[in-house]
Amino acid sequence: MSVLRMGVYGLPAAEAAVIRTIVQLYASDLSFPWTFVTAPPYDALLVDESATAAERAGFARMAGSLLTLTRRNSGSHAHTLERPIRADRLQQWLKSTERTLLAVPPVPAGGPEQMVPKIEVSESVRFTLRRWPSALLLRNDPEKVRMASLLVRRALSAIELSDLGEIPLSRCVTFLQMLRSAGVLELHVVPSSAWPHADHLPRTQGLSAPVRGAFARSLINGIRRHLGLGTP
Repeated sequence: MSVLRMGVYGLPAAEAAVIRTIVQLYASDLSFPWTFVTAPPYDALLVDESATAAERAGFARMAGSLLTLTRRNSGSHAHTLERPIRADRLQQWLKSTERTLLAVPPVPAGGPEQMVPKIEVSESVRFTLRRWPSALLLRNDPEKVRMASLLVRRALSAIELSDLGEIPLSRCVTFLQMLRSAGVLELHVVPSSAWPHADHLPRTQGLSAPVRGAFARSLINGIRRHLGLGTP
């Protein structure tokens, strides 16, 4: 069974402790796949209603679903949880979110090949994540998490993703296709000469394997630190 990650942001320490305790209590149920984590990526993130629009946009890129903790008697709305925190309401929302995150999209009548256009391997076609992929898609695969972490930070071509992630190009293309089928991949088609980051993205093709590997590890460690994951 997939393990789903839940975190909190901007909550008082006492309320964060309540959320952690609720999740840990329900974790004794084998059908409850959620675990409480203190660092991204998240499958679900509980944020205070005071979070700004800019903060929410950032959360959407590293969490599959957002739940807002609101003041008492603020009214019941989708993806909101009123204070005081009630365990049954939180569990109900997590169960609903679980079904959404782990749902398998239907395959069109024309077959899987009709789902989306094939990923183009080109320096002028780059990709970024619209939001963090679901746990069903990542399947706790370190390689997929590494690629997603790279794509959440900057737009990359399939070739650059392969080079920086030190992952075979064929697996990168397959993963990009999965992301696009899931609707979480943003496509940018711009001539390489006009791409705003082209002059700032270090090229590694001409470097020796040890130097290229050290560069990629340094970049990935920097991304992990920025996301709060720490270095391996």
